[in-house]
Amino acid sequence: MKVNSALPVYDLYTQFIETCILQGNSLLTDDKDIFTIAVADEVIDRFITKGLVGGDNFETKIRKQFDGADYKTLLFFAHANWLWAMSPSDITQWRKQQVVKDVMNDQGIVLHQDKFPAQGFGSAGQWHRQNKHAEITFIIFLIKQLLLSKEAGNLKTVEDANTIAEKICLKCKYDWDGDKEFIDEAIWKAIPEGKLAMYNILPHLCNPAHYEPIASENHKHRIINTFHSLLSDAPKEIMDGNTDQKILAIRQKIAEYWGVPDFSFYDDELIEIWNYYSGISDFDAFQAIQYKKAIIFYGPPGTSKTHSAEQLATNLIYQHYFAKPENVRAYFKDNPEIKKERIHHLQLHPNYTYEDFIGGTQFKDGNTIKQEGYLLKLLEKVRKDDYPNVLILDEINRVDLSRLFGELFSALEKRETDIATSVGDFIINVPKNLYVIGTMNEIDFSLERLDFALRRRFVWFFFGYNQDTLKNILRQKRTASGSNIKDEEIEEYIAKCTALNIAIEGIEELGKQYQIGHTFFAEIVDIHESFRDLEGFPRLKLLRKNASVKVLWDISIKPMLEAFLGNMDRATKEEHINKLALILLP
Repeated sequence: MKVNSALPVYDLYTQFIETCILQGNSLLTDDKDIFTIAVADEVIDRFITKGLVGGDNFETKIRKQFDGADYKTLLFFAHANWLWAMSPSDITQWRKQQVVKDVMNDQGIVLHQDKFPAQGFGSAGQWHRQNKHAEITFIIFLIKQLLLSKEAGNLKTVEDANTIAEKICLKCKYDWDGDKEFIDEAIWKAIPEGKLAMYNILPHLCNPAHYEPIASENHKHRIINTFHSLLSDAPKEIMDGNTDQKILAIRQKIAEYWGVPDFSFYDDELIEIWNYYSGISDFDAFQAIQYKKAIIFYGPPGTSKTHSAEQLATNLIYQHYFAKPENVRAYFKDNPEIKKERIHHLQLHPNYTYEDFIGGTQFKDGNTIKQEGYLLKLLEKVRKDDYPNVLILDEINRVDLSRLFGELFSALEKRETDIATSVGDFIINVPKNLYVIGTMNEIDFSLERLDFALRRRFVWFFFGYNQDTLKNILRQKRTASGSNIKDEEIEEYIAKCTALNIAIEGIEELGKQYQIGHTFFAEIVDIHESFRDLEGFPRLKLLRKNASVKVLWDISIKPMLEAFLGNMDRATKEEHINKLALILLP
């Protein structure tokens, strides 16, 4: 498997074992004698035994829980937070430092800056962040177990520590009720149950040749679900084996077909195939479209509805195509075009009619001629295919959907059934392999205005502003442009964007359908980079007064808000605009 040994995370983990576990000293500072069982018990008492539940956020709670704690206790706990954040690729270098600083609470600590890597492996995802308390609880108990093993004389080397940590992770992940002879009973009882990202992160750090550099358990399951056909002839011990064993068998097959033994499941050629929620919000749109075969993404403009529709269409086609092992072999040997002719994109507009879409008649040379529309021609093509075809109807809010679809509503429900049209005497027969995804800007056409008969024929999913999507877009743009924007600037900017949308939702005349989409906020990188070519602005900060964010406000955000508030009297509108400006602008 592809393991980027140049990444510092592997060396840093080894340093953690050597410095903290074997020597008992701090890795993040020059302090000595930090890692002792007594200090571990103090951390356990404050963070776990007397832990606060509900209410405040994580940072506020730990300040309360560790109020009055001595320096060693704080520094021990800071290392647990560091280990939680150190390796995942979706936690920024700035955030990795910040989680330590949050624990130390500005005690004048001097950190070793080289202990916070800019890169990592395997996005751990939302679960790792939202389940932070359980993840760090496990880390604390793991550290104590390593210290106990060292005290008992069973841990003398880095290899010993890696063996113990790997066994504990596998025991927690796969065999909770199995033999626990190497784990202290008190520790075992206190380890939180459930799937933790650390159960994937630590085995890879301990044994990178045997475990994939994948932090997310969901990602592992998606890989297996996508390439499960490659296990059809696998030995029984693999079929009955655990997730990691199955992925290893899948890897070996792909390497054989592709002729590339050293690959990563996050390589562009692979991630597009298996990551079938990529670009899509938290809901399970993938399952919904397979069940209903017709869904609609609705919400404010600029919220990635069209991009997500195209991604979902790609995922759907790939999932069906790769269900056959011979197709997997063909893909990696010959790289055939799979999706190009199976995704059909139609941009709707007010002048697009039933006759354009379904069909109609026209008078030509003294004769009445039947003329098939776009859909009828498409159905003939789709019917000849063995795999899903997806019709993306963009901006359905711009047409009268009931009039445009006509008999198609019935045909979508009664697939493989002939439905006669009222115009042109055509027959609509929708094959089972045609899927429909519509997108709708709700500010142009409220969902409440659609009749129930129309609404029930689709599964509807709201797409709103998403701060995680915005963060991903900003990072991608920063990388592509070689920008000097810092992580902390991105975090501060996103916080302002989020606050602005919360304020917009709170305006009675607006609401969540008038949120500013994350793609509009993402324009800040392009604006910021334009200043680099201006004399005197080589290191201009993102949120500097009268600079990038002010330009974005003036040319994009403010005009949208003025349009949204168009029905208000001038004084009220200006009052709202001025209050909203104070949120986003420095």
